[in-house]
Amino acid sequence: MLTYQDIGIKPFINASGTITTLGGSIMPAEVVESMREASTSFIHLNDLHEKVGDKLAEMIGVEAAFVSCGAASGVQVSAAACLTGTDMDRVRKLPDTSGAKNEFIISLVDSHFYIHQGIEAVGGTLVRVGTRETVSAADMIDAIGPNTAAIVFFFGAQPKEQLAEIIPEATARGVPVVVDAAAQLPPRSNLTEIAGLGASLVNFSGGKGMRGPQNSGLVIGKQEFVEAARLNSNPHSAIGRGMKVGKEEVMGLLTAVEIFLAKDEKEEYAEWRAQTEYIAQAAESIDGVQAQVVDAKQHPSVQITLDSSCGKTAEQVNAELREGTPSIVNGGGTNSVVFNPMTLLPGEEKAIANRLVEILA
Repeated sequence: MLTYQDIGIKPFINASGTITTLGGSIMPAEVVESMREASTSFIHLNDLHEKVGDKLAEMIGVEAAFVSCGAASGVQVSAAACLTGTDMDRVRKLPDTSGAKNEFIISLVDSHFYIHQGIEAVGGTLVRVGTRETVSAADMIDAIGPNTAAIVFFFGAQPKEQLAEIIPEATARGVPVVVDAAAQLPPRSNLTEIAGLGASLVNFSGGKGMRGPQNSGLVIGKQEFVEAARLNSNPHSAIGRGMKVGKEEVMGLLTAVEIFLAKDEKEEYAEWRAQTEYIAQAAESIDGVQAQVVDAKQHPSVQITLDSSCGKTAEQVNAELREGTPSIVNGGGTNSVVFNPMTLLPGEEKAIANRLVEILA
């Protein structure tokens, strides 16, 4: 068996969080075993998608669910769903949308422009509203016109209260709302509350907070729209055919969701907080260092600031953490050193604390 080391890749301690370019998250052993087991048999992939979608919807408590090839893929096939519905002639025509509504109202507050590109790739035309700094519900509602196919909402970059204002207005005009909530788990309540507000399609990453396969995503929402997304995706001969989710990833995500739903969120948060407190206490023992544990809805974090007596800047400390042994990839920038515990394995907080003392003491 070849390993990362065999090809010159150096693993690291991830104290940045569930970031795609850092590998998402570490899958539980049960998820890995579920994928291994799935790999030993042939199945009809379309049947698997349907059965797993039904099971996921039942487990979560929503109308319908579909396993996509990541959250960005989910948004793309969601856009296709809004362009075609379940009309197979329209599914086969994409990206040709002649004679159909094809405008997507989308804000500029989220910097992930691959979402914009993905919607355009399936035949959508974008109506961009707001600025990089802010967008209002009125901006999005006022942009609705006779050719509007859907509104795209970035949950997290835009608040839930804004979504609750947009959905009734959009629904009254017959306009579906697609939500990108890729990294918005935990809290677990987002799995049901966003769809519960009336969103047509809600997209989550499977490989972030749910700790499933990195190339998996979860699309949930109204039955007719989820079915349309499925018809536009693999293994159908549709525009989403290239966004394949294998049988292994489908079963892996199903198991990951089962584990995620069974977790005690308060207990998990308490474990994360204990890790952040351990790091903070070690940092506070060093002259010129201030450490603060910051609580937030998703997870706590450690924020460390340095004064001039340290002899090192935050930027230097972050670089030494990355380049040392063990290599530690954390957040922060030129003025702060930040640690996110969501992706820490048990005991890694001690390795981080030891390296901080080595670097700063």
